[in-house]
Amino acid sequence: MLNLNKAQQACNKPADSGCSFAVLNYHRVMPIHTFWNEQVLDVGVFEQQLLQLKRFFRVLSLEQALQLASQGKVPVNAVVITIDDGFADCYDHIFPLLQRYQLPATFFFFFQGIQQGYLWENQIANAILQAPAEISTLQLQNLTFATADKTERHRSIVAITDLIKYHPMAQRNQLIADLIAQTGVPQMHHEFVTAEQLKQMAAAGMTIGAHTVHHPILSLESAETARAEIIQSKAILEQILAQPVHYFAYPNGKFAIDFSDEHVAQVRDSGFAAAFCTDWGQARPTQECRFRLRRFTPWDRNPWFFSLRLALHIVAERYSIRFLKEWVGTHGN
Repeated sequence: MLNLNKAQQACNKPADSGCSFAVLNYHRVMPIHTFWNEQVLDVGVFEQQLLQLKRFFRVLSLEQALQLASQGKVPVNAVVITIDDGFADCYDHIFPLLQRYQLPATFFFFFQGIQQGYLWENQIANAILQAPAEISTLQLQNLTFATADKTERHRSIVAITDLIKYHPMAQRNQLIADLIAQTGVPQMHHEFVTAEQLKQMAAAGMTIGAHTVHHPILSLESAETARAEIIQSKAILEQILAQPVHYFAYPNGKFAIDFSDEHVAQVRDSGFAAAFCTDWGQARPTQECRFRLRRFTPWDRNPWFFSLRLALHIVAERYSIRFLKEWVGTHGN
């Protein structure tokens, strides 16, 4: 396994030449008509993005990128693909397209998704969308949420998700239970990759990383709970795969909001080699903390605009062009 501690001084060139790479941060890829969330990429759009990556960029595995960074030899157009959470579309849509175009990627899985088949946010959406038509309002924490029609239900999903997100797991689960009790909607179907599918993806050369056990916001939990979430997520995946798991992604992923230096230390001490946040920027493993590597969100619907924005992102980050960084960050859809 690559030891990046020996490579901290490898990159002293101007503008981190040869030492940084872009990391794309995907979540969901589905036929767009089957899902209401506007941040979900359509399968056809994702395929066009892969074609653009194949044509104009150098897609590396995470291991390759870290190794080249330690030597100061990362190609200027280097890109690493990552996918968080582990929904079924990882196996149904993303994995087959990666195989078709012979592109590597890293998938970050949280175990509850594999075991129970859903993320807590899915419970909210399922309860509201499947609620009986006669339910026109829902009550939660002394607030009223309208659910009379489809538009109101979509808005309420967003509002309730935002309301519940920044609660510790125990409170979060209770609020969701209260919501489900009001709607009477039964338990969800399994919507995540299974353990067997996970093993198939790893056997095909995809890199598998950990994303906690229950997908909590670590900063809201006790130090003991956060540590257990990190350590157990690694151990469980290693047991499923019968191979080491070297990489981690923080749930939600904003430094100083969703996780702190304490959690960075916990990840490091748990034996991971690198970890990813969702803060924007290039990954610079030899110059900055390799347990807070930055990523780039590729939500563009137009594949040519995707390529342009990604190229400008690389240039802006490599040469610290502030106005270009701002433009790239504000044109993410």
